[in-house]
Amino acid sequence: MNPEYSNNPEIVTVNAPRSQSGWIPALVVGVAVAAFSFVQYSQIGDLRRDLNATKAETAAVQTQLAAQSTALTGTANDLQAKLETTEQQTSQSIAKSMAQAQTAATRHADTVANNVAKSLTEKSAEQQAAINAELAGVKNSVSDTAAQMSSKIEGVGTTVDSVKTDLASTKLVVDKTASDLQRATGDLGLMSGLIATNGKEIQALRAMGDRNIYEFAITKKAGLQKVGDVQIRLTKVDEKKNRYTMVVMADDKLVEKKDKSTNEPVQFYAVTGSRTPYEVVVNEVGKDTIKGYLATPKVTTARK
Repeated sequence: MNPEYSNNPEIVTVNAPRSQSGWIPALVVGVAVAAFSFVQYSQIGDLRRDLNATKAETAAVQTQLAAQSTALTGTANDLQAKLETTEQQTSQSIAKSMAQAQTAATRHADTVANNVAKSLTEKSAEQQAAINAELAGVKNSVSDTAAQMSSKIEGVGTTVDSVKTDLASTKLVVDKTASDLQRATGDLGLMSGLIATNGKEIQALRAMGDRNIYEFAITKKAGLQKVGDVQIRLTKVDEKKNRYTMVVMADDKLVEKKDKSTNEPVQFYAVTGSRTPYEVVVNEVGKDTIKGYLATPKVTTARK
């Protein structure tokens, strides 16, 4: 021991041999490598065994599939053969049945034809006689009908001539009556249509067909009364002077016509925008009563 350090307890010097500090780490590394190699080798062996087992199972499955495919192929071939056989047998059976049916139908048709021919031969004379008798009756009936028709035609001709005469007479009367009709200026300052002053002239005016004619008889106490497509109410009457006052409702509007006289065309527009007015003509003024007609255009046209 060195005397210099004998009295200093804090200083201790250890001099280990260098040969011991170098081989221990090397030993540890070697052991670790050996252990890792062992584990890897063990795992590789397991993987090889698993792979071999898988290959064996795959080969077994392939063998089974091949066997099943062979079996299915054989079954399909058997079914195809049976189907072809069945189709052939069915076709032969159908052909045989059709031939039998055709033969039976031919026999039946021959039998019926023979029976009909026999029946016709037996009854031909009788039927011919009946047909001849029927034809004779038809000829007689046609002759009678022709005579009757000729007589009726002559009667119709006479009737037509009579109707023509009546129409001509009626036309003359209508023409004469129409010639008596007059025109006048209405209360709106417009030239009216032809004016009828009595029942006969009203009928002639209606027959002309230029306007719609609606006759009316309105009493004061009746209130609004429908005439054609308008309503009229009589509000005042002067029988001595043949004058009257009325209210007309047209197109939801009330129009008062005051102090009008008989046979005067009282004009108003029943449809907003219409170009042709309606006309009321009173032919007779009585006690609280007026009688006349309403004339309306056949076609209503709008004012421009």
